[in-house]
Amino acid sequence: MGFSKAVIAIKGNHLDHLEKVAAILNYFDGVDDQEVLEELSATAKYENDWTLIGDAEMVYVVEDDLIGELSQELNTAVYTFTVQTASASYGFSYFQGDKNRVFLVEDGEIITDEGESIPIEKDQKISEYIGEEDIVAITGKLGISLEEA
Repeated sequence: MGFSKAVIAIKGNHLDHLEKVAAILNYFDGVDDQEVLEELSATAKYENDWTLIGDAEMVYVVEDDLIGELSQELNTAVYTFTVQTASASYGFSYFQGDKNRVFLVEDGEIITDEGESIPIEKDQKISEYIGEEDIVAITGKLGISLEEA
């Protein structure tokens, strides 16, 4: 059994904007909206100046257009991090204003490599050989513990 984690990290405290976050990320279905918002409110957390939202199904972390919109609407940096050791999927994205960086590897093959490198990539092997330890190191540079997010 492998380690599996997908997290959206929004710079700053946005716990009071979760309804807006949910709307931008298309969490609402028009039927269970209040339940969805309550669940999001119960699981989202704020630590080390980051609002952290888990993405158990690993759906939203790959929605680059929505994550970019979220960054613009909240006027802040937004990162996503994906680690799925069973399928050897590892990646991260960064959006702030008109800057973005997206990197994703699946089973040793680079699926997406867009945008210029960002400072937190320094000293990490950002290649088809990226692994869990690299993503954990990147999140650590931001003060985020991926294991506890």
